Amino acid sequence: MAINSGRQIKMFGVYGLNLNIEKGGVKIEVSGGGREKNYFRKAGDEVIEKKIYANNGEIIISPVPPVNLPIHASNHLMIEFDKSIFVEPGVEEKIFIKFPVEIGVFLSDEKDIEPLDIFTKTKLKYTLYGRPEDGFVCRWWRSEIYKEIPNVDELYEGIMELKIKNSYSEWTEINKIVFNTLTMKIFYKNHAYCSANLEIIKKSMGKTSFNEKVEGMNEAIDLYLAKSRKLGISLAKEIGREFFMERGFK
Repeated sequence: MAINSGRQIKMFGVYGLNLNIEKGGVKIEVSGGGREKNYFRKAGDEVIEKKIYANNGEIIISPVPPVNLPIHASNHLMIEFDKSIFVEPGVEEKIFIKFPVEIGVFLSDEKDIEPLDIFTKTKLKYTLYGRPEDGFVCRWWRSEIYKEIPNVDELYEGIMELKIKNSYSEWTEINKIVFNTLTMKIFYKNHAYCSANLEIIKKSMGKTSFNEKVEGMNEAIDLYLAKSRKLGISLAKEIGREFFMERGFK
């Protein structure tokens, strides 16, 4: 059970600088009087402790794109399906799949948001999409395919609504999908949630993208947008909103 000032709460949300959450093997605590605070986080065997000096501010706990651990070595996420999908030409279909969750803890005030801690309960695995000389290193995850929204452990997995459109003139088999996480829009309520698209352009080419809004859910902290603002660059100008899967779907 998660506890904040005696109220029952979920893990994701906005809290004051006096916080005690314990849920599903994860403990996050901010304690101490006056300006000096102690941050403590335990997830599995990993324990992190830090000092915070602040008069005001908030703690935000939010899902973030799952490519930051153990170091930020990739901007791509590959989800491999547990079984192949065959899509007829002209068909549009919506499915649900799961993606791994990384959890960010942020310090926030009126002018700034700063990452304090990022952790995950998931096993970290990376793979290569494409050839070694010009492929993409991807965080790898395997998911079943669901017709309806599945149940998930909010500390472990999120749900992705995926709309597939076959604009090509032939049947197409899909075993995996790859996204650019720089444009990954995550939302949350009881769990992390994404709305994404795959358009099949050729037999072995498609483009993936994320939708900007999901009704009824809170928008997660955009880790890359916060970083780009600090660097004084426009993320939208640096990258495209779509990722082109030019190395096929198998």
